Amino acid sequence: MTAAETRIGPRGATALLLVEGYCSLAVEMIALRVLVPVAGQSVGVTGIVVTAFLAALALGYRSGGRFAGGVREKLGWNLAAAAAWSAFWLSRFGVALAFDATGWMPPLWQVAVYAVLGVGPPAFLLAESVVLLVGSAARATASGKAGGAFSASTLGNVAGGLLTALVVMQHLGVAAAVALVCGLLLLAALGAWDRLDWRLWPAAAAAALACGANLAAERNDYVLATAHADYAVEDADGARHLRVNGQNASREDGAGIGHPYIEWIEDRVYGRALRDGPLRVLVVGAGGFTFGRGRPERLAEIVYVDVDPRLGEAADLFLGSPPRSGTYAAMDGRAYLLRHEEAFDAVVLDAFADRTTMPAHLVTREFFALARSRLAAGGTLYLNLIAPPRPERLAARIERTLRSAFAWCRTHAAGNTARWHNLVFACARSELDGDAAVYSDGGARGETDGPPRVDAGP
Repeated sequence: MTAAETRIGPRGATALLLVEGYCSLAVEMIALRVLVPVAGQSVGVTGIVVTAFLAALALGYRSGGRFAGGVREKLGWNLAAAAAWSAFWLSRFGVALAFDATGWMPPLWQVAVYAVLGVGPPAFLLAESVVLLVGSAARATASGKAGGAFSASTLGNVAGGLLTALVVMQHLGVAAAVALVCGLLLLAALGAWDRLDWRLWPAAAAAALACGANLAAERNDYVLATAHADYAVEDADGARHLRVNGQNASREDGAGIGHPYIEWIEDRVYGRALRDGPLRVLVVGAGGFTFGRGRPERLAEIVYVDVDPRLGEAADLFLGSPPRSGTYAAMDGRAYLLRHEEAFDAVVLDAFADRTTMPAHLVTREFFALARSRLAAGGTLYLNLIAPPRPERLAARIERTLRSAFAWCRTHAAGNTARWHNLVFACARSELDGDAAVYSDGGARGETDGPPRVDAGP
């Protein structure tokens, strides 16, 4: 700290640390959210972003401990620069630029580049700011100063994680969460300087321009943006389409005709004869709540399951009239099956983490066994996979995994198979499910397991 510089008081330092902590974790949470449409939600994506964030924190703490100049000036510059950097790289334009420029890389490498470029710099600047503020703590001992500073910063982290994910992004939108972070950082920068510094104005102008453009883009392009997804409604080929994170999730043409793969599944579900009452159908991945639309409601009771509590709002804007039918549970599909033991005549698995990728925990042997256990006798699991033109590893392994839980599965390709298309698996529950026996040259089970001989008569 220079001789002419005024020391930041303990209360001022605590306020700055709370803001820094809030914004630091909010940046990480927002980065994970803006990656969903382009990279999905997975352990790999989360691990890369968290690793880049923690590495930047470590470097920032080290750099802050070595700094020997004016604290106020350095602190103000760090906060202003973090605001301007976050405003662009957390925006839709920043994400699009990063992924367009690295389109030739494998997906996780693209995520790594974005994490280092978009998340690393603000994390470094904010971590450096924490150490700069340690000297302003009220306690006299070094451990007391460090403990007070990191405690305040961590409390800010707690607020940033909870409020950003559960309140701001969920109810105000992702662009609003970015604007709030940038606004708090600029206000903190203004409070850190003991006099107005010219560097605040270009940083504020850049942040305001990026945040304003991001807010306008979100408002114009989407009917709703939440902590889980971006929802857009478009008109094409004589129908309305609901796009969820860029994926064409549902189609509505007024007559209840949906995508071809949905119609194929509906034909088989509704083609079953009524027994003791309406069929029970569970749809995991609700989309626009269009399953069964245009079919007699009395034939089926549909339960929709998806993770976003506000999905119903987007569906209502998409469907218009008549309104959506069925019941909705806002929770993870696997969690729903674990908590509810009722039997379904059909389970339709149509959930995606991004445009083409299914959530990894919904394509495991254990999940398929769980889904089978919730099927009524003779019930069927339908799984929709977005498949490329040529056979590839994912489709082969999903089919093999399905057959580890179901003895009988059939496939149906819907759409133009020369392009990305829908590959539907229909797996019926039977007594042979789980049978792993194979025939080999060392045995004669192929004869003993064969069907009974039919007497052809004289």
